[in-house]
Amino acid sequence: MTGNTKQRLLFFFIGIPTFILAVLFLPFWNNALFFLIVAALQVMAIYEMRGIFRAKAITIDAVRIAIFSFATSGAVFASSFSAKESRTQFSSLEILLIMSAVSLLLIAGQYAFIKKDDFESALAEISASVFSFFYIGILGAFIVYTATCFPQKKEPVFLFTLMTFGNDSLAWLFGVTIGKRRDLFDVSPNKSIAGFIGGFLGSIFAGILGYFLFPEAGFSSISPLILMGALMGCAVIVGDLLESALKRSANVKDSGLVVPGRGGILDSSDSLLFSAPVFVFLSLLFGFFK
Repeated sequence: MTGNTKQRLLFFFIGIPTFILAVLFLPFWNNALFFLIVAALQVMAIYEMRGIFRAKAITIDAVRIAIFSFATSGAVFASSFSAKESRTQFSSLEILLIMSAVSLLLIAGQYAFIKKDDFESALAEISASVFSFFYIGILGAFIVYTATCFPQKKEPVFLFTLMTFGNDSLAWLFGVTIGKRRDLFDVSPNKSIAGFIGGFLGSIFAGILGYFLFPEAGFSSISPLILMGALMGCAVIVGDLLESALKRSANVKDSGLVVPGRGGILDSSDSLLFSAPVFVFLSLLFGFFK
């Protein structure tokens, strides 16, 4: 049994039951615990991103980006306590948009006052800083939205988790059992066609499973969940490949060493970051979790 297999079995038998118990019995104060966990992971991921860019001699202000990321996610969480029926209140998505725009202006705006000696590195640093905030700060705030801003609290967290980790689990299972043809993408040559198909089917299967597990979540039929599963499957795969491209470009194997057997925070959350906006948008479009 390989070390990776042991880590996945440990996650299955210990991590998943712990997560389920936390969702069921610790949903106090609009899932404040989940917000704090996500915010902490965002800060850690930003410092991992700083290390990736540092490998290419590009500097980002990790402290500033972490502060704006925490503020954006915090504002989204705080908006979950607002009276949704009041016309004078901004919605959680409007709060996310406003905080994202203001933060991006301030992050990029600081470079308007750079000295002549910094002109040569400014373009790379501006691009890296803006991308880091978008990738971790803004997309991470959608994970906070999923856990705190829907009227229902448990159902969206469970379904989102099923669709993302269901993808990852079946992709791994298909890949190690029947995956033969590889080298599909240069950024991740170990990925196989079977693995991608398994992951895609895993997200769809999770959507179908959610239809039966959460009958009060507002699912009018099974079709929207199949569509959500398909689009979530695509988002998870693209998110995984993008993070691989970042590491390949910087010539680093893992984003960090925080998660045993998986690398860093970014290595474990890349699929969550890309799939969270898709999940939120489709849930609102179809009227789920009211």
